[in-house]
Amino acid sequence: MNNIKTRIRLVAGTPIQVGARRLLPSILVTTVEGGGPGETIRGARLRPSSIVEQGPEGNRWHTIPNTTQDQLSLMAGIGLGVALLSSLIILLIEFKRA
Repeated sequence: MNNIKTRIRLVAGTPIQVGARRLLPSILVTTVEGGGPGETIRGARLRPSSIVEQGPEGNRWHTIPNTTQDQLSLMAGIGLGVALLSSLIILLIEFKRA
């Protein structure tokens, strides 16, 4: 696969009026395009990023946490830890037998 290009953009959504406040949502758009001769890869991922709240007292920025990625990272770390601990136990058992 050649020429794979990744592009990340922050895109503002349509403003939402709620009483005296105006909410400006934004999303992160990640696109992947490329491929080699005879094959094409295209993909897109959209993730809510933040909301800007505009009100009489000023603007406030609210980030939207990515809890799914946080949980997946935690699970991957635990899996790696279990694999390393299992390998260490197997090596110690083999060393003790010798």
